[in-house]
Order: sequence, then C-alpha cells, then structure tokens
Amino acid sequence: MMRRSILVTLAAVALAGGALLAARWTARPVVALDPPVADFGTLSAQATRTILVRNHGRAALRILGASSSCGCTTAALDRVMVPPGGAARLVVTFDPIAHGPDAGPARHVVYLRTNDPRTPEAELEVRAVVTGRP
Repeated sequence: MMRRSILVTLAAVALAGGALLAARWTARPVVALDPPVADFGTLSAQATRTILVRNHGRAALRILGASSSCGCTTAALDRVMVPPGGAARLVVTFDPIAHGPDAGPARHVVYLRTNDPRTPEAELEVRAVVTGRP
C-alpha cells in the first residue's frame, strides 16, 4: 500500500512537471510578416509599403533590431514590443535613386531580429523594378 502511494505521488509529480514544462515551451512569441514580401512594382521615385509584424505566439514578441541589405531600403517600426495576438507596423521605404544608376529588377532584404526562439531573424524580401530617373 505504501509503495503504491509513493508511485502515485511520483507519477503525479512527473505529470505536473511535464505540464509546466510544456506550458513554458508553448508560451513563446511567434513572429509572422504580413505580407511576407514588400513588392514595390515598377517605380522611379521613392515609395513606402507598410508590413504588419504579427505575434502569433503566447508570449510578448520583442523586436531587437531592423537592418537591410542595401542602403536604398530602410525600415522603421512603430513599436518594438508586440503582445500575443498583436501587431506592429513596419514601414519599408525603397529609394531608387539611392539604389544606383542601374535600371531593372532589384531584390533586397529587411532583417528583423526578434526574441522568437524559432525565428530569431525574420527576413522580409523587398522587390522593385527600377525605371529611369523621374
């Protein structure tokens, strides 16, 4: 009887510990970009697009920094803490003059560093077709 009681107690402790560990693991931020691509189409002058940085997780998403692969593309956030189910606005600006003298397709990336353990660096593809100067 005593042995059975100890086994039941140990099983209960193991289940409770496992449930706590599972709850802790699933209570994490999950970053998602909406839309996942900033397509500027054809342009000859500076333009902006607004992308939503969504948090599909169960813990606050922290955006630790933003950078781009080219000086012609800049990104600005309206906030760096996103609650579960919330979103931040990421304003991406593409400047074809800063891109350089070459006309044609351009592809760059905006990098967002986050505290999402599965996606510590989210990437937003930026596309444009640069035409002649205005």
